[in-house]
Amino acid sequence: MSEPRNAFFMQINRLSQISGYMAALSILAATLIIVEQVVVRYVFKIPTIWQVETAVYLLIAGTFLGAPYGLKENAHIHIDMLIINLPAGVRRKLDLVTSAIAMGFCFFLAYRGGVMWWEAYEGSWRSSSLLSVPLVYPYALIPVGMFLTGLQYVVKGAEMLFPKNRASSGAVKSAGR
Repeated sequence: MSEPRNAFFMQINRLSQISGYMAALSILAATLIIVEQVVVRYVFKIPTIWQVETAVYLLIAGTFLGAPYGLKENAHIHIDMLIINLPAGVRRKLDLVTSAIAMGFCFFLAYRGGVMWWEAYEGSWRSSSLLSVPLVYPYALIPVGMFLTGLQYVVKGAEMLFPKNRASSGAVKSAGR
């Protein structure tokens, strides 16, 4: 693999790393907000209006922004009951095919999420809650997260096709495969 391609893959890995940090911060913030809501509502008996919706949006951010990081770190769930006994070459080919399908699915979701985001932007859509949050912000998480996950699948596919360059691309080791 050429040096510019390795640099491109390293940038994708770096973006996935940053995305993972953002996901972790989103989940931490959502947790703190939920704890605050419980204390305010059940201890001080004060009604709340903003915590649930904000926590939901932060958990959505954690999901979509955490997906590329999870793929980069090979932390996605693997159900390999059926393939564990297959020869290594067959498993590698199957992993390549499923990664290609998942990559296509991620790019499709990124496209459809982008369409949904654009409709929310043009229509000035807002949530129907008292907060009336502009939906362009939470809707942007779908195309951004899925596009980054699709790019991370590109890196994964290249690593499977060119295994001798695994160490130079900044990617992590495969978990037991």
